[in-house]
Amino acid sequence: MAKWPVSMVGEQDKPPLLSEGWTRFRIVSVKLVSEEDSKSGTAYFQWEMKAEEGTIPMRTTLIKGKRWLLKQTLSACGIEAKEGDPDEKYSFGPEDVEGKFVMGKVVNKEQKPYTNRDGDEIQPDPKSEINSVKKAEHTAAAGKPDPVFANKDNDDNTIPF
Repeated sequence: MAKWPVSMVGEQDKPPLLSEGWTRFRIVSVKLVSEEDSKSGTAYFQWEMKAEEGTIPMRTTLIKGKRWLLKQTLSACGIEAKEGDPDEKYSFGPEDVEGKFVMGKVVNKEQKPYTNRDGDEIQPDPKSEINSVKKAEHTAAAGKPDPVFANKDNDDNTIPF
């Protein structure tokens, strides 16, 4: 019998539907998606945000007038523009934000229905999004137990992710 070799590189599980409201997240990763790599032709930052309930993506745009979520996220990580900078530039790299804890306000948005190639109307499942970010209420010291993210399967009881 034939076997099909199917690459799953970069494939991820469907993001979980989180409980709505303020949730504590750890920033797992952030990457800049260039205009050339973006489907919309607009550069943005792609964040991976981990909560006790699961991990979801967050996108912050670089469109002037719509960068408020990026500004909130950076401020929650303690990154601000240099005092007296007329352009109010925020300078950061992944090392400045990855591993930091922030509070994100989760909303579950209904997705628009679409018609598949068989002509059937499909109603996609709701999707969790972060629509606001603020400073975390508390953080655990490096290497110390974090009561919010305690993991009974984690032998040394440190932050499990």
